[in-house]
Amino acid sequence: MNWVIKSKHKNEEERTIALELEDQDGTFDANIRWDGCMEIHIRSKTEEDNVLVDTIHTCDIDGLISKLEGLKQACLHYLDDFKQEAREEQEDK
Repeated sequence: MNWVIKSKHKNEEERTIALELEDQDGTFDANIRWDGCMEIHIRSKTEEDNVLVDTIHTCDIDGLISKLEGLKQACLHYLDDFKQEAREEQEDK
């Protein structure tokens, strides 16, 4: 996934202190601060064609990724349809 920098925020010393990024298809965008904290926006559509925007705020991206990987493993362990989708995804790579 490639990210496009939409905006750079600089301090009085011209050092970059924040970035606004967006993925190429516009599904994700993120505001990243110098201290590692970030706000991530995820756009999706429901079956009824309603647009949803979810927001995640974290100062621990590695911890969030770890939690999400654990969630995926729980889904793979308990949900047969999720297992099949994961297998198909791996075959497509």
